[in-house]
Amino acid sequence: MCTFSYGSCFFIFLIFSSFVDTCPAQRLYLPPTPNLPSPSPTSVPEKMPVGSLKENGNTWILKTYPDGTKKIVPLSGLNFYDNGKAFGGPPLLSVYAEPPPSAVTLSPKSPERLSVAPIGAPEATTSINTPMPTSADPLDGSTMVAAADPMGGAGPIDPMGGGGSAAPIDPLAGSTPKNAPPLQTVSGKPAPIVGDTTMLQLGEWESFFLNAGIGGSLQGQLTARRVWNGENREAYPLAVSGALGPLNFTGDLTGENFTFQPGFRMDVEFGYNFYEWLGIGLQTGLTYNGLQNYTVSANGDLTLAGYGTLTGGGSFVFPADGELVQVPIQLNGILRWPGQVKFRPFIGGGVGAVWQQLDVNTITLGPVNVPGNYCRSAFQFGWNAQAGLTYTVDPGLDFYGAFKVLSAFMPVIGNYQFSNTYNFAVEVGIQSRF
Repeated sequence: MCTFSYGSCFFIFLIFSSFVDTCPAQRLYLPPTPNLPSPSPTSVPEKMPVGSLKENGNTWILKTYPDGTKKIVPLSGLNFYDNGKAFGGPPLLSVYAEPPPSAVTLSPKSPERLSVAPIGAPEATTSINTPMPTSADPLDGSTMVAAADPMGGAGPIDPMGGGGSAAPIDPLAGSTPKNAPPLQTVSGKPAPIVGDTTMLQLGEWESFFLNAGIGGSLQGQLTARRVWNGENREAYPLAVSGALGPLNFTGDLTGENFTFQPGFRMDVEFGYNFYEWLGIGLQTGLTYNGLQNYTVSANGDLTLAGYGTLTGGGSFVFPADGELVQVPIQLNGILRWPGQVKFRPFIGGGVGAVWQQLDVNTITLGPVNVPGNYCRSAFQFGWNAQAGLTYTVDPGLDFYGAFKVLSAFMPVIGNYQFSNTYNFAVEVGIQSRF
């Protein structure tokens, strides 16, 4: 055993003063007097290897790292700067003093039982009891309790974002907290939403889509504004003497119109969704409604050759056979409700061409069916509107229901120029996104 000289104290002072600039918390306080006797040897368990607490007269130093790791090294081993990179930062240094064997009672899992190896003898690993502030074992599955703030402030904030003093989530615990943020795919888009018992996958919305649907339709009345008088289209009332279509009469004609039976509508639409809430598509299809009645209105006396006379003004309603067929070819815009939902309302509309064909096969005049022999068609400018709801049944596959309106601006079909026409439909269909 040996004692310290003034030279040794001065040398030690220079070594530890170098820690002040970079690690203020690592200052080591040594006895102020060089004449103190050497510390008494500390007791070591019988199985302690060669690296004991006193080796060749050295004092042992306890190094405590930010992550809780502790190492015991001889004072003579402090000849380089330890940045503690593997343990969370530079350590705190203190002179190690072994407590009496009965001073501390430790459980086998307690982190106070440290495995330490003095520098220079890595193979000489032993377990010794070291007094430490009470803390939870991070490996025993219990909840970690944050230490109180010695300055009287609030509890420390969880660095893992848990809030308050809650312990960070164990990534190896086998379960994911319900409020965890969604995973990110390689493309950077959110992964499917995963719940406790179900998985909600909606598929990709920013993609091409193809719709196909069918439903019932109601065609509004076609009201004639002008009629061909043999030379040009003339507005009503129209003085007519002779034949007009299948009829022969003399009088002032004030109006003609056609009414239709309920029919059906089929649609196909192909387009692209630029966002989950916005899509553009090209729509076409077929709308069919059978002709029900042909009505003639007169002002004054209207004589129908062979079928009677209408005196004092009024209307003749004749059952008729025929149909109105419409084919829209229009560019549409669609706005959808955004978000991760299976039910998604939408609205849309567009403009373009509407091909229309009006057929009047026969007109029933009393007991006689008079051939109408009228079949005319033309392209018109029109528009459409729709509102509905989609429901995702499989990723990229949706069912939808919609209310639709198709209209043409004052269409001209053969001899007639009509007022604006309207067709109303309720439709169900399927949508594929790819």
